Amino acid sequence: MTVVPIGKQDLHHSTRQGETQPIPARSKRFFTIEAEWFFNTREDKVQGPFKNLGQAKDELKLYLRRCGIVHFNG
Repeated sequence: MTVVPIGKQDLHHSTRQGETQPIPARSKRFFTIEAEWFFNTREDKVQGPFKNLGQAKDELKLYLRRCGIVHFNG
């Protein structure tokens, strides 16, 4: 099994919406296992599998909307 994390590690940027404490360590949100894509949530839960990175990103947006964490235009 091959796990490939995707994305930048965001360790020194500003807090996210809803965060008032010091910035926690950020991990890579998207990753792939055996050609299937997944993402991690703040609650350390894995979501997926998805067919490709684009679908994983779209599903992350839907997840964040459902949780009331982020509102996207469009």
